[in-house]
Amino acid sequence: MLNVTHKTPEIILALDVDKREQAEKILQATGNKLKWVKVGLQSYLRDGPDLVRTIADSGKKVFLDLKLHDIPNTMAKAMESLSTLPIGMLTLHAHAGEEALKRCAQTGKDILPETLLLAVTVLTSMDQNALSSIGVKSPVIEQVERLARVATQSEIGGIVCSPHELVHLRACLPCKTKMVTPGIRPAGSAVGDQKRIMTPTQAKQAGADYLVIGRPILAAENPSGALDAILEEMQS
Repeated sequence: MLNVTHKTPEIILALDVDKREQAEKILQATGNKLKWVKVGLQSYLRDGPDLVRTIADSGKKVFLDLKLHDIPNTMAKAMESLSTLPIGMLTLHAHAGEEALKRCAQTGKDILPETLLLAVTVLTSMDQNALSSIGVKSPVIEQVERLARVATQSEIGGIVCSPHELVHLRACLPCKTKMVTPGIRPAGSAVGDQKRIMTPTQAKQAGADYLVIGRPILAAENPSGALDAILEEMQS
């Protein structure tokens, strides 16, 4: 196993809730220690650009997790439609292929120069059986590496992968590549529908730059306390 020395990752709260009011209440409850908020498809389709602006106006950075996946021109045009929003990260599906990723990388340089583009490899809800069911016979790790290499060679700045692939990808991708890791569950918390998970401390040791955490904070009676506990766990 590669010995990875890495700084403490930043926490990104996955703000996947049923109502706008819930989102605003949780944002208030997490306090100033929370720097990043992920707005996913559910929240963006419901609340639109206004939610993104509200979060940014509160002083937090926005990770817009739309997982764009279409023909190259449509993906680039979608990025153009987002260019007026204050977003710090934006996800694309690596499955869109090299041409689309290169087009998006250039579009990002032209109109979203402050936004980190992230390529999603294999969703953390998928395991080997799920891949096999859609005709992918390669082991999960090989598929993740294949997609990650296509993305970085296309000049996409970061990768979204499960924590189980972190050490492997750190060893084979450019060192400047940012690693964003969902599938994080603090010790003792419920697994939910994630298949490939780690604790925050394990992900830190594996070389994550950012940890995406949702339910362990969202479902806590004290979201701020839950966030503090995760930060303390990584520092201990």
